[in-house]
Amino acid sequence: MALKVLYTAAHSGAASRVSIGGGGAIARQLVAAWNTTSPFALEVIAPPEPPEEIIRYSALEYAQFSRRFCREATSRILSQDPAWTRVLVNDISEGPDFAVLARHGYQVFTIWHVDVVAFVARMYLGGWWRPETLTRGLRPLERYLPGPLDLVFTKQRACVEHCAGHIVMTVAMKQTILACYPGTDPARIHVIPWGVDLPPLGSLAREPRLLTLSRISPEKGQHRLLEALRGMAGPPPLTIAGAAAFMGGAAYARKLRRLARGLPVVFAGHLGNDAKTAAFASAALYVFPSVSESYGLTLMEALAHGLPVIAWDHDGARAIIDPSFGVLVSSVAQLREAITALLNDAPRRAAMSAAARAYAARHPFATTAAAVAQLFI
Repeated sequence: MALKVLYTAAHSGAASRVSIGGGGAIARQLVAAWNTTSPFALEVIAPPEPPEEIIRYSALEYAQFSRRFCREATSRILSQDPAWTRVLVNDISEGPDFAVLARHGYQVFTIWHVDVVAFVARMYLGGWWRPETLTRGLRPLERYLPGPLDLVFTKQRACVEHCAGHIVMTVAMKQTILACYPGTDPARIHVIPWGVDLPPLGSLAREPRLLTLSRISPEKGQHRLLEALRGMAGPPPLTIAGAAAFMGGAAYARKLRRLARGLPVVFAGHLGNDAKTAAFASAALYVFPSVSESYGLTLMEALAHGLPVIAWDHDGARAIIDPSFGVLVSSVAQLREAITALLNDAPRRAAMSAAARAYAARHPFATTAAAVAQLFI
């Protein structure tokens, strides 16, 4: 029998116009790449709920959805012969029952688009508790955790304990997993950064416009960029691309519009395909102000379009940014200074643009897809 990969992806099937997040985008790109190269038979296991509905769920509704999809995906996988089946899980909290699949002999691999324990520690606990402190401290209490927290802590632990391999984008994420779950075999954690397709490059004669592109959500940090512009004399025009999605997005979008009053800011909404390409082409600088990122898909897209970048200093950006094409900042004041310096130095921007494009050219998405596929063969 031929090898078959069952790809469970709670956010797959979303069109580019749907603000479903990086996990959905990666699922779409991996499926397209493997349908072209055919390294194995591929079946995508997706939920019946449309992505447009999923992004509007409350925290409780999303927890209920995750459990439904877990049962559905597990049932589908169990109908296949484990000797000729590999399972790739795109979303851990929404993934299948890892313990059950392990007992039946399935080799399961997971993609860590985000370490949810580390995310909770940074976003909701202000970084006062390290992820490894949380995982160890809550271990005796996991059976008592309410629904959403159970999907964070218990599900992620089960993933680590029962899966054959884990795909992460940075060495820093690998180190965090090893610190949180002592005894984990480092060889099971594969660092495979996402690549990017290189688009045709348009004219570099861009206006001094800033662009940031991601879903509207508190962890994306667009408020930092608005605060930086607020303190500038004659602030440059800014395009904020993205739509409110998931928990807290709508309230955060209202906050951003209040902060943007009186500033030359355009809220462009979620952009896909040609509209996204046009947004990159219209900007002089790409700003990536996220509070926390495991990597940075839109950061890679900006580099592919030849945009110099300014990013908040965190593990995801640090794994990508080189001084030849980007600047890391750790305060609103530094962000303001970096914007001003680069907008006032056209020759430096031109050199950074060429370096950004060259970096993206060395990291094609086809190489990423092939590296992931090789894990199953």
